Amino acid sequence: MKSIRAMMIASCLLAPVCAQDATVSVVHAVPGLSGPVDVFANGASLFSFDYGDQAGPLELSPGVYNLEVRQNGATLLALNATLAADTDYTVVANLDAAGAPTLGAFVNATDNLALPTSRLYVRHTAQAPAVDILLEQNNAVVATISNVSNGQEAVADVTPGDYSVRLNVAGTSNTAFGPVDVRVENGYGYAVFAAGQVATPSFQLITQRVPLTAMVTVVHGIPGLGSPVQVDANGSALFTFDFLDTVGPLAVLPGTYTFDASVNGNVVLSRTDTLARGDDVTVVAHLDGAAAPLLSAFANDVSQLPSGRARVSVRHLAAAPAVDVVVPGAVAGGLTVPGLTNGNEATAEILLGNTDVSLVAGGATVFGPVNFRPTDNIYYQFLALGDFNGGSFAVQLIERDLTPAVPGQIVATVGGASCGPTISAQPAAFDYGEPWLLVATGADANTMAMVNFGTSITALNGFALPLDLTAQGAPGCFLNTDSFAALAVLTDATGRVEVPYLVPASLFGLLQPGYFQIGTFSSSNALGVVTTEYLEIR
Repeated sequence: MKSIRAMMIASCLLAPVCAQDATVSVVHAVPGLSGPVDVFANGASLFSFDYGDQAGPLELSPGVYNLEVRQNGATLLALNATLAADTDYTVVANLDAAGAPTLGAFVNATDNLALPTSRLYVRHTAQAPAVDILLEQNNAVVATISNVSNGQEAVADVTPGDYSVRLNVAGTSNTAFGPVDVRVENGYGYAVFAAGQVATPSFQLITQRVPLTAMVTVVHGIPGLGSPVQVDANGSALFTFDFLDTVGPLAVLPGTYTFDASVNGNVVLSRTDTLARGDDVTVVAHLDGAAAPLLSAFANDVSQLPSGRARVSVRHLAAAPAVDVVVPGAVAGGLTVPGLTNGNEATAEILLGNTDVSLVAGGATVFGPVNFRPTDNIYYQFLALGDFNGGSFAVQLIERDLTPAVPGQIVATVGGASCGPTISAQPAAFDYGEPWLLVATGADANTMAMVNFGTSITALNGFALPLDLTAQGAPGCFLNTDSFAALAVLTDATGRVEVPYLVPASLFGLLQPGYFQIGTFSSSNALGVVTTEYLEIR
């Protein structure tokens, strides 16, 4: 039996001792430093980051470490820390009660979790007096943790769902900060750090997401297997599903699992895996190269990406010949993998913007090119499934958002191409219930503009998006979104459009990604219309 984590770390393929490493994340909670700081362990540089950032988790061998925070080569803070095996730590640089920078470590308790459960670690790491921590849900206080001072923490297990965290001055009803909305997911812990100086703009809550379980996604990729297929784990029924269905990710406690797929009570496929905390795996029932049923597991790289990038994996799990995978726009000049055979995958980071995915066999395109627009910090899994010669060949797409937890914020990002005006949101990040502006600039003055809101940037009534409008007389212009609702407005004397919006607080935890695009009348082309990029709110 092989650990899924061992599949991800080459040095551990034959020795699963890596599961006994210490796990370390680092949080920067010291405001006012000019520029980024550098983090070192035993003299080795790890990374650089700014106030409010977090880095990790890192896997480190057990032992004693000299941890340093340096700036311009000078050591600002240092900590000698003994890291124990199979223990999860968060190291935080923060202000003490008197406002002096300090470096300390918290242990993130990961055991004794009864699913479905989330865990909150609330930590006082700010220059602020002692506080009472109030946890609220549906406008009612569900828990109060009293008199938490700088350097202390409070830990509580809660039901997954949407909460607000409020900090009151200890023993009073005077709110020191908040409320801040937090959505907690089953199987995860959330470390919430009060950071900065109270009553100043630097004061904020920094949230770290801590995996407490393994995550499993299951895909049915075998045509004609029978319906429905029941999936069991260690003899307990999980769910039933049909060809091309995807279920998950499901939170499971660390341990060894035998996954069975049964039809009419008969086990037709089975495999056993050992899952560690933090593992993320996709289990796929599929056909091998000879069209025989097979159950395979793939480790998913769900680590956070640099800003402006997405991740894509293409997995060959069909009864089909070897294919060449072509994904233009990937980092380092594009992803081209020749001769990808059944049971194997290709993975790359993708730059944002227009790209497509193609599978080529024997010089002929057997899939695609499918145009799509990668979104910041999203993981795309393309799974080739079915029987190529049997007429059931299909490609399944699974999307995962890799963005770390951000309490109660909606973030607006711009993608795609513009042939004239530009689109933006002001501010670029805002809370539920907070007014914001959709803005377009650079249009013709005093002309008609159409604001379009859609729910997809990949398809419109069977047509792939973005739709090139060159043939319609607008070269370089694209229709980027489908249309759910539209609003006609006028540009002002400077060619600017401002449309106020507000996302109600009642939608917290329910909001799906949405897309805006603005088209304005123009005499610059034969169509008489120019278009902006698209703006996504997520």
